[in-house]
Amino acid sequence: MSGDSSLHWKKIFLQAMDESDREKLRQLVPKAEAAIFIRREELGNSVEAREELSTMAVAIAALCSIRIHELGGVKPRARDDGGPVGESAESN
Repeated sequence: MSGDSSLHWKKIFLQAMDESDREKLRQLVPKAEAAIFIRREELGNSVEAREELSTMAVAIAALCSIRIHELGGVKPRARDDGGPVGESAESN
């Protein structure tokens, strides 16, 4: 498990939480979702990672709320490989 990827998703998530510009949010929300997805894949179902997994679940819910209430959209459907739409599997 990489500490760098743990910090990466948190950093992008916090940027999205602090952003008030809608256009920047439109970029940050899927970027944060993708970073969380990557970290989730790294962690698997590790017992040692329960706290971080729980934190990620709360972060995803917050991003979904931003997507709906701030951006006027709905939660994106998942791609065939399980990642968020708008992010290619190759960029993950």
